[in-house]
Amino acid sequence: TDAAQAVGKVDVSLDALGGPDMVTIVGHKFGASKGVAALYIRPGCLSEHGRSEPVLYGGAGALLLGGGQEQGRRAGTENVPHIVGMGRAAELLLMDEGQRWKNNAKKMEHLRTRLLDSLTRHLGKNVVRPNGPSDPSVRLPNTLSVGLRNVQGGELLKRIQNEVAASAGSACHASGGKVSSILLAMKVPMEYAGGTLRLSVGPTTTEEEIDEAVDIIVREAKRQLE
Repeated sequence: TDAAQAVGKVDVSLDALGGPDMVTIVGHKFGASKGVAALYIRPGCLSEHGRSEPVLYGGAGALLLGGGQEQGRRAGTENVPHIVGMGRAAELLLMDEGQRWKNNAKKMEHLRTRLLDSLTRHLGKNVVRPNGPSDPSVRLPNTLSVGLRNVQGGELLKRIQNEVAASAGSACHASGGKVSSILLAMKVPMEYAGGTLRLSVGPTTTEEEIDEAVDIIVREAKRQLE
């Protein structure tokens, strides 16, 4: 299970995930530094699937050869400060008797809804189309993928890049200038896919910042649509 986008936004307990064999989490998605991540491996799952455990100092199953760090799975000196930072970030999410991440998620969902509603109010329902599940409650609370009909997303981003942090797709697949294969697989109409923006909010984002971002995006979208 790729849980990079989920930690701190939805329940990622093993029971909630259905008892997965493996789970990946990424530190900078929940308050830690970039460049640190973790992989959970369910005890016994490798042997159950006919795979061998890594051999110390390199061998079958090792990702990188060399020293015996990370129980022989990946050679190289561990980045202890970043690992500790990710652990502390996880602890902070579980403060207030485990309610902090839930309170953060509730606030972010409110801000995401405000963002979508404001864009729709200013540009119209025929222009604004959210991508993803039709039921907002099963979307990630912090992220809005929205298509703007007949708007050139790349051109819009160039003109607002010094005012609003946004992308035309996920940050790890934003280059190339082509319509995302994910949007095509989701059957997003081309007139919306070409104008898709990915916008994210965080626990410290304010309503005033949402409103300011909406004004900037709407201004440029209207310029293109005139």
